[in-house]
Amino acid sequence: MATYEPRHEDIHGSDLTGIDGAANRTYVLANAGAILASFSIFVDQTGWQPNVNFTLDTDTDTITFISKVWDSQAISLDYFTTDNVPSGTNYCNTLQIARYAGVGTEVHLEELGTGDNSENSYDTKYGNIIDLSYRLYYGNASSPGENNLTSMDSSLYSITLGPGAILLTAAGITAVNGKKIYISYTQSPKQSDTLLQTYIAPASREVDSLTGNKWGSAASYTEYFDGYNSGYPQTDKPFGTQIDPESEFELKYQSIQSITSVQFLDNKGDVDQTVDSNYIQFEEEGRVILTTATVPNGKKNVKIIYSQGYSEVPDLVQELTALIAGKMALIFISGGSYSTVTGYTIGRVSFSVGEQYFNIEATLKVMQRRIDTIVEDLGYRFAVA
Repeated sequence: MATYEPRHEDIHGSDLTGIDGAANRTYVLANAGAILASFSIFVDQTGWQPNVNFTLDTDTDTITFISKVWDSQAISLDYFTTDNVPSGTNYCNTLQIARYAGVGTEVHLEELGTGDNSENSYDTKYGNIIDLSYRLYYGNASSPGENNLTSMDSSLYSITLGPGAILLTAAGITAVNGKKIYISYTQSPKQSDTLLQTYIAPASREVDSLTGNKWGSAASYTEYFDGYNSGYPQTDKPFGTQIDPESEFELKYQSIQSITSVQFLDNKGDVDQTVDSNYIQFEEEGRVILTTATVPNGKKNVKIIYSQGYSEVPDLVQELTALIAGKMALIFISGGSYSTVTGYTIGRVSFSVGEQYFNIEATLKVMQRRIDTIVEDLGYRFAVA
């Protein structure tokens, strides 16, 4: 699922662009991925209203203060940030895996060095940085904190996640000149981001199998059904008019976006008739109803082409995928834990740090219980061949 992190910043009007007492001054948030929901701004302890006193551009994380702001005014910002929402055919990201499986360690504001207008390469203390987890800052605050530093735009640097190598661009070298450089990130001691990536596709396909549904972006699918006509009249009264029930077909997947076509095939598999779209009804849950055409008898002679998918992967599906991928990550770790030291003896004193295999086994059981709960909530809908 998308992970929401609470954020807080204390700034002053002097931190905004523009001149003292002017309207439409702007400020770029220290944290990327801000959302408008629950965004709170207090200026000198007075609450401001979105789209009345301020706007938020979520693409650039920039606040525009519509009302006038003076440099001396204290501004308090409270908001949430979220990770990028997965889409396509894969349903989670590596940062979600690291968080749900507990295979990541957070590093907060590690100092990389001081810009000298020439050096462009800096290394983090730890490697195996997880994608989407890092943020660079620079500044000379006496007590460094995210709210006292300037967030570094991604155009000012590049990063190689495995070794934790930072390379500044020419503009980046200029921006940090004479200033200390910091980075916050999550790193995985046992597995690289590249290795965690390999778990996502198989975990996503397992989610498809468990739920009997596709949860990615819209795509086209084709299904074939048996046609059926009983040949017997159906009436509501003796000798009454025959009532032909509307033909219904249940598609394999949910979240149907549109029906491209419904066709009746002959015994050679060629199209014998295409049903007029005016006589086709469908429900998002997967039911297709033909309101006029009589369906001919046959085996796999009804061909339905349709579009199915989601604009973004539902939160529960993201969590389920991350948990399944997280189990793969923990199994990988447990396979190499046979040589891990679990105790120390110094003189007459012995220390125990716990048996890693048993700790992982207990974690896997807890994760499986959560997986079972989510699948039950989503609904078991196994595909039957």
